[in-house]
Amino acid sequence: MFSVIIPTYNRAKFVTKAVNSVLRQTFKDYEIIVVDDGSTDTTTQALEQYGRTIAIIHQVNSGVSAARNAGIRKATGRWIAFLDSDDEWKENYLTRQSEQIRCNPNVIAFITNAINIDDGGRSHTHFENIILKRFGLATFVRVKRPFRTIMNSHWFLQSMVVRREILLKAGLFDTTLTIAEDRDIMARVALEGEFGFNKEVLVEIYRRTEPIRNLASARGSMQARKCFEKVFENLRTDRSLKLMERLTLAKVRSANQRELGNLLLAQADARQARVAYKQALTAYPSLRSLIKYLVSLLPARFALILVRWGRWCDRHCIRPPGDFESFRYVRTPDATSSSR
Repeated sequence: MFSVIIPTYNRAKFVTKAVNSVLRQTFKDYEIIVVDDGSTDTTTQALEQYGRTIAIIHQVNSGVSAARNAGIRKATGRWIAFLDSDDEWKENYLTRQSEQIRCNPNVIAFITNAINIDDGGRSHTHFENIILKRFGLATFVRVKRPFRTIMNSHWFLQSMVVRREILLKAGLFDTTLTIAEDRDIMARVALEGEFGFNKEVLVEIYRRTEPIRNLASARGSMQARKCFEKVFENLRTDRSLKLMERLTLAKVRSANQRELGNLLLAQADARQARVAYKQALTAYPSLRSLIKYLVSLLPARFALILVRWGRWCDRHCIRPPGDFESFRYVRTPDATSSSR
């Protein structure tokens, strides 16, 4: 039923934990496909202990997107489940996903809650309180048109299962993206049908300090903002987007351009920062973008002070709706929920 795809690169000391968390599942109808993306450490030797229990694909280092695509093509299961090589599932993860699949035959993808664990052992659940309010007393909610939900938030692939045929139809992962490849594929899949969300915490996601460019620690970088921009630009050409979906896309693109402008200003590149703020205004006119643009006209030193102050306010004050970093759940007519 499930094809579990685990891409890995130089994580010999972690990948066995990921594989073992799948082998411990109470639901047993699955296959495990580990895609070794050109590891140069002892990953191959670490995986030898599993023998034919798992399938291993070896490829020249081509990036996580190419690795996942290779796994999807080899998969024989109807449902694709993703797991990163340093993360783990709770023992009942696949059982819960299979139950939701059985009870919701029209849903094409299911996402569960997860817990983030950093290097210091500190943890927090991924679904924020404002998200949990949408569920009310229910543990499960369906969204018929989930594009806006996906664009206004970040969901982990590690806690998602999706129909293989839908992934193939959506076009698989964009191998030119080093960051935001997950948001890109999930946004495209979200245009294909209904999603289901489960607020149970069933996945443990570890945030480690590693010298890999596409980790979460790099998501606030210039490279990340440019990758997000490419995702948003590609989505703009999709003719199936409805008016409110285009509006949501414009808002998040505008916020991304503001963040890009902030990074450029921090590098004392006021001219390029001004270009980014202007693009933010063009994408979605807002007072915030206008203020950032006007600030960029000031001497660089004063402009940077004001931008830093503004970012501090973003972290400590209530943000306006539509901000790229914020998330606002609104109960809409196309959403239905049920308890399981």
